[in-house]
Amino acid sequence: MDKIKMKEIEGLNVGANTYILGYDTKAGKTGLIAVSQVSGSLPWFGRKWAKGNASPVGSPVGDFDLGQTLAKQLGLGGYLVTDAHQRTKLSPTNHNLLENGGAADLTGGAGHYQWGWNVPFYYQVYEDDNYLYETVSLGGPRPGFWNYYIPVGSRSCAGYAAMDRTNAKLMSVVNSTAQFRGGNNDATLDGLFNSQLCMPATNMEIAAFRTAARKNGTLWFANERVMQYITAALKRIIFGNRNIQAAFNAKLDANGLRQGGTGEGIDMPTDWEHAWKYYPYAKLNIGIDQGDFTGLLSTTINDNGNQKTIGNIPSFYGLKNDYKYLTAMSENMLLQCNPDKSQTLYVSDNIDGSQMNLSSVAGLTQIGKGPVASAAGWQYAKEYTLKNLAFFPKEELGGSSSTFYGDGYYNPAATSGLRGAVLLGDAGDGGGAGSVCLRGGHAVSGAAAYRGAFLCEYAEAFTTKPVWYVEN
Repeated sequence: MDKIKMKEIEGLNVGANTYILGYDTKAGKTGLIAVSQVSGSLPWFGRKWAKGNASPVGSPVGDFDLGQTLAKQLGLGGYLVTDAHQRTKLSPTNHNLLENGGAADLTGGAGHYQWGWNVPFYYQVYEDDNYLYETVSLGGPRPGFWNYYIPVGSRSCAGYAAMDRTNAKLMSVVNSTAQFRGGNNDATLDGLFNSQLCMPATNMEIAAFRTAARKNGTLWFANERVMQYITAALKRIIFGNRNIQAAFNAKLDANGLRQGGTGEGIDMPTDWEHAWKYYPYAKLNIGIDQGDFTGLLSTTINDNGNQKTIGNIPSFYGLKNDYKYLTAMSENMLLQCNPDKSQTLYVSDNIDGSQMNLSSVAGLTQIGKGPVASAAGWQYAKEYTLKNLAFFPKEELGGSSSTFYGDGYYNPAATSGLRGAVLLGDAGDGGGAGSVCLRGGHAVSGAAAYRGAFLCEYAEAFTTKPVWYVEN
């Protein structure tokens, strides 16, 4: 750089291309820092992804020490949560126990068996000319950014919820009695290999699931979109990988941060279609004794008379089997089919316990328009619209199950009508069935043997509209 006098230096208008020179004492490196990244002493951490780069792997930004301890500081892990949103931390090494060492009742008598976080935080998603960023801050919003407030919340720790058949309530429990029979409540299977005891409830339309969730009280939901969005965002930030189906890697990277993903998802039985008729085959008690484990689990099932090991079950700080097993239609996402065979996503921004109208887009927030389809089928977008805590593929295709986000989107190529947003992917969907997988071809009133629900709750109502903060 040529030497110039300070008085000859012009003032700059701060923008996306404005950088300052910085030095990282820990890494021993000198480099450029975007001015937009400098926001005082507030602790924040995140990842950035180069625009146009097919690699799903991002680079860390912010406070690396926070990145190394983010899960702990958020309190990610298993909890018992009462209907009144009182939460008790479970042991990080064994969910059969409370954190204080006492026995944990996961059968429903002491609350719901949930996974979540015990402190509120702020989430930011933004971009400059070169990168897309996702970051979180603790203790307050980041000045100079659009911030989303995320209250304390949780979801079914076993991945999916059960129905209390006696009281018509959706509950997160591990209970083998007939009162909590899974599937479609078929008692004739109780003594057979495909018994639905201790299995997730399925084959109910989303309106019935969300009504059953509300039986727990205020701010209880079924397949609430923000819960799915923020779970996926935390995975991307913690693993530094947009493709959460990437192979699990227990080794930390050179910065002491996680890398890789939690794999393609659960193995299938020999004949899920006919022998199981697409009903659940993995019980809700898997991995309880592993506590807040991150990695891959396995279980043994009676597969039509034969013992079979079912492996590759993902676990994210104790959240188990939350993608590529059973699909889940969101209770607050609605897809409009367009004349050009694309779809547009609409959502409600009020997460206050009210039930979003699933029969009309009137009064809803438009999130984005997806790719056009020449025929019904799976598509892979290069980028996603990440707006108002909702995700939807952008119009440009060219992704795959191992590039960019790695998740598939099923476009029905319909020219009119409304569709429900079916999340997660099922066990037969392959590598494209990850945390932002989306099927857009199902009627809102539909139900299926392979479609269940995860129970969600928040400690307080909130909005999914971002707020801009400035320095005090």
